[in-house]
Amino acid sequence: MKSHSLSCSTCVLCLSFMLSGCSSGVPTPKTIAVAYVAHPSSHSMSLINIPADETVSTIEIGDSSVTTATAKQSSPQNVAVSPDGSRAYVTDGVSSVWVVDTQTRAVVATIPAGTDPAGVVISPDGKNVYLTTLSCDTPPCISAVAVIDTATNAVTSTIPIGSITNALLLGIAISSDGTRVYVASGNGNGVWAIDTSTNSIVATIHVTNAGCADLSISPDGSRVYTVGWTVGPFLDTYFVDVIDTKTNAQTATILLGNQDAAVRMAISADGADAYVTSELGHVWIVDTTQNALMGTVTVAAGNMLNALAFTPDGTRVYVTSGNSNTVYVLDTTTNKVLAAIPSNDPGGLAISSAN
Repeated sequence: MKSHSLSCSTCVLCLSFMLSGCSSGVPTPKTIAVAYVAHPSSHSMSLINIPADETVSTIEIGDSSVTTATAKQSSPQNVAVSPDGSRAYVTDGVSSVWVVDTQTRAVVATIPAGTDPAGVVISPDGKNVYLTTLSCDTPPCISAVAVIDTATNAVTSTIPIGSITNALLLGIAISSDGTRVYVASGNGNGVWAIDTSTNSIVATIHVTNAGCADLSISPDGSRVYTVGWTVGPFLDTYFVDVIDTKTNAQTATILLGNQDAAVRMAISADGADAYVTSELGHVWIVDTTQNALMGTVTVAAGNMLNALAFTPDGTRVYVTSGNSNTVYVLDTTTNKVLAAIPSNDPGGLAISSAN
């Protein structure tokens, strides 16, 4: 049998590939960010490495079956990651917030947080978590924002917003300086501004829509955007309302049409664009400098899209679709789909720089 020898240069190349963690001869891309994805139907949260777009870990968050006395029912809804990337906070849609150590990838705390905790954000200094929930200690239940101290993993304040018939909260956002938290009603035209130093409502803002599906705040904190709708005799019309945070008044409305229903929204890191997901599988792209709809991108025709999040460098946006069991990756320069990552009924997600 004829023997084959390798040159030194080839050996060095092979060694470099082996050290990169890829035996196939293709180096694994360096992880620059991680997507944390909530899975409501499988009581779990998964981690996707970016830009490899590979699911590298799945962490159990409670137990949706509750078959034992120690099991805890869970239907994970949304995720917020601490500024240093060390902790992920997952609302379980039932009664708790779960705290995950992102290094060990293990649950380190479960915090009782009212009923149906859903939307969640964290302060820029990492000291407090804010979430939408229901306070049902004294019936009837009321919509509220709960505040968690991340040092003690305990709720330190519950801010009542209103009755669930008038203020079913569907969106929450925090300003980049951490001084304001905004929440919006899914069954009314109210947006509330909360002063985080006093944990009290400082403004009730009326917008033109009949309900808000979601809201986001610009990076500089000057504007809040809400995705809303008006009810029509045949078709509902969807649009984005723009709120000036200095005057706490609506200043513009950006029409999205009446052919599809809006679901969630996110603002790009530079504040220049708003991306809005729809029930029929496309994304609206809004130019926030001109307050104009620039176009739509078909991502998964006929499949409902859910949450979305931008990478820290703004070059990609990740979009979940529970209907198609997929997390889609969009290039924000071309607005084309780069990848479709298999994922079991993905819901809310957050993206953090790799730590």
